[in-house]
Amino acid sequence: MDDNKRPYNKLSYVPFFKIKITDDFWATRQKINREVSIPRQLEQLEEDHHIDNFRVAAGVKHGTHLGEFYFDSDLYKWLEAAFYVFHMHKDNNLEKKVNEIVDLIVKAQLKDGYVNTFYSPRFIEKRFTNFPFMHELYCAGHLIQAAIAQYKANGSKELLKVAEKFANFIAKVFRNKKDKEVTGHEEIEMALIELFRITKKRDYLLLSRELINNRGHISGLTAYVIRKYLNFNHILKAAKRFNEIFKKGNPNLDYSMHGEKDEVADFYSDLTLNEKIKFIFSILKGKCFQLNIPVREIIDPEGHAVRAMYLFCGVADLYSETGDQLLLNVLKRIWLKIVKGKMYISGGIGSIKGIEGFEKDFKLRNEKSYSETCAAIGFLIWSWRLLQITGHCKYADLIERLLYNAMLVGYSIDGRKYFYSNPLVSYGQEERKEWFLCACCPPNVARIIASLGNYIYSMSEKGIWIHQYIGNESQVTLHNNTIKIELKSNFPWNGMVKIKLGLDKNRNFSIFLRVPQWCINNTLTVNGKKYYGPLTPGKYVEIIRNWIDKDLIELNFEMVPRLLESDPRIKSNRGKGVLSYGPLIYCLEQKDNKNFDILNMKIPKDQDFEISYEPNLLDGITIIKGHISDKEKFIAIPYYAWNNRGPTKMQVWNEVI
Repeated sequence: MDDNKRPYNKLSYVPFFKIKITDDFWATRQKINREVSIPRQLEQLEEDHHIDNFRVAAGVKHGTHLGEFYFDSDLYKWLEAAFYVFHMHKDNNLEKKVNEIVDLIVKAQLKDGYVNTFYSPRFIEKRFTNFPFMHELYCAGHLIQAAIAQYKANGSKELLKVAEKFANFIAKVFRNKKDKEVTGHEEIEMALIELFRITKKRDYLLLSRELINNRGHISGLTAYVIRKYLNFNHILKAAKRFNEIFKKGNPNLDYSMHGEKDEVADFYSDLTLNEKIKFIFSILKGKCFQLNIPVREIIDPEGHAVRAMYLFCGVADLYSETGDQLLLNVLKRIWLKIVKGKMYISGGIGSIKGIEGFEKDFKLRNEKSYSETCAAIGFLIWSWRLLQITGHCKYADLIERLLYNAMLVGYSIDGRKYFYSNPLVSYGQEERKEWFLCACCPPNVARIIASLGNYIYSMSEKGIWIHQYIGNESQVTLHNNTIKIELKSNFPWNGMVKIKLGLDKNRNFSIFLRVPQWCINNTLTVNGKKYYGPLTPGKYVEIIRNWIDKDLIELNFEMVPRLLESDPRIKSNRGKGVLSYGPLIYCLEQKDNKNFDILNMKIPKDQDFEISYEPNLLDGITIIKGHISDKEKFIAIPYYAWNNRGPTKMQVWNEVI
């Protein structure tokens, strides 16, 4: 059931349910995710009618669909996270609720296989009339992934049968369409390939390939987009009219929404004229949805960042199954293009608010850093796929940066609040929220943290690859032999790592250890004997030997506070620097620096920064201390931890002298 070896991948990952996270940093967050975030998200999904929409569609409750056309996807992502939890922890109350929701989804499915609560209770005749703007296939993709998560968690095919039936119906629809169609919000592309891997039914792989190959081949693209946009408005108006009539006839039902009703309208009303022009142009040209260029011809990543990341995940999966080298070449080129010119220091992507997406190279203004939390997650899971394909260390390095910075900043320390977008400078207006009308980020974070173990180990014919130094106890299989691994780490606060092996008999194989790109000075010993080979930052070091039971590898990746100066091609950051420590990016919060304005000060480069671990500050963090130009002392905290004490000024990039 967990065949993770793909025909064209160099590596195969070790699934998270074979790994018990034990380190203080991530084990604590998994516990909070399990005990606080997931239960609270369920309450929010209930309050905002996500679950009631399925009760209505299933015919077990009188009502109408409330909320947005993408609401189903948020519930599916939450289910996926819950199923991940079940692998490692028993929770009868949560399991009871999950079973109820699965039962509703089963009942909501129509006889032909269709499942979507926005359409089925109101105007089924309008379904599948607008793939670019409506999110039917996006929702279907998340349904498929939730179904696979259930199957892997407990062997149940209840939701998997729903997903297969729906996928079969979608395939039938596409076979009968004369004109090429594509998804506007990619997701189903990778989900279909995941379904193919579980069921071995090649039709799902072929449908995914068709959806990917159709991009850039829509004739009369601008006219096509305009027609679909007008149809989109028509559908939304029809839904509004339907609900108004229903509410008049049923005035005593609850129609309240917890999420902010006007947040979408507010989002667009806050755009500058220039941002609105870019938004309209990007939509009309199909760039926002990655419709304008065939995938194999993409040079410069464009459009909505989350959609692009999900598309590239699907393309990577397609390569893993087909070995189409042109696809891999394109993915490598795009990834490098993003990292070199379109990525913020945190790993965040997306510098145009209007399209939640990419700007021109090096246009990375800090106040314009949109850096959606979901985009960080999309970048993470795409990089993870490239890591499995190639075994190249740079992808694991980026995954580390994303985990500790661009993703984690979107999640409050207490597990109750979130950021949707993540600026690198704040004037004090930003505040974390418990929920959003567009609630994609909270359950997305939940499913990543619940399945965190996926990103630690991989296997190859030669041996074991260790990508992330997250403390854990695990059991892996190499050539039908079981190997126990105990990894102890105090990342990200210090770089001491111990890896102890458990074997039933001596075995010869390689262990590949990532040397983090940020680490200049490091040491490695095996059973106390120093390794004298090269330990090159940003590379894996291969240790091949005849391993025996209780062999011990010890690593010390020196962590020192550094002031990193910006690439001069980023105009807004010229003359500025950012503080870092190990894998962490740091910022200054006004709360910690009350004697001066953090937005109007300079940090001398020529000084020795100090570090101090503060166990009672922000759930335990290492702070960086130094002085500004007038010798006033400053304190910097990890970027992920900002805004956990309420709104305040914050800055990542600081003037340096």
